[in-house]
Amino acid sequence: MDADRFLEELPRLFEDFPRSEHPRDRRFQPVVESVKNLATENTLALLNLAASCLGPEEAYVEIGVYHGASLISSMLGNEDKRFVGVDSFGFRDASLEGVEANLERFGLPRPEILVGDAFELVPGGAIEESSVGVWYYDAAHDFDSQVRGLQIAEPLLVPGALMIVDDTDWDRVERAMDAYLAEQPRATRILTIDGKTRGQPQWWEGMQVLRWDQASA
Repeated sequence: MDADRFLEELPRLFEDFPRSEHPRDRRFQPVVESVKNLATENTLALLNLAASCLGPEEAYVEIGVYHGASLISSMLGNEDKRFVGVDSFGFRDASLEGVEANLERFGLPRPEILVGDAFELVPGGAIEESSVGVWYYDAAHDFDSQVRGLQIAEPLLVPGALMIVDDTDWDRVERAMDAYLAEQPRATRILTIDGKTRGQPQWWEGMQVLRWDQASA
């Protein structure tokens, strides 16, 4: 995973990062407008860039697929990469069939989609033979789930992997991120972007990105 490239190229996606209302490339606008979502063009552009920085044989894993907007956006132009989505589809009206229909609408191949509880599936080995370069967690955001949502990724992560978390404006999420980082020296926070709670609605409810580093000597 090329985390340095991600950090270098992210500001170039915007006229005035992070203040721009939308990225220069408006290809995510149709996704926002046609797929029910909890995102913005900016957040989707960030995910797409992260996926483009994957190394050979590395996977993008998304915990919390909902209707598929973020998964679709991460795949656009990156169809040669491996994508895995995990969701129990118990949130509101989300369904596997709906996600598959949305993927087809955008002409994308069906990625690997695991249906069930991520806290059971991932530790149980459901994501087989994986070297994960991007781990996007956007599922249950209570304090304990948020911390566990990062911990379950650890055995799968390659050095330099990005761990991306949504809704980090929320106090419970921010506290969970701080608590996780205090206990895990291999993770480093490399990016914090404020969202609408802190005056930047173009970034939804905020995002943070961590980098997973080599084990210390």
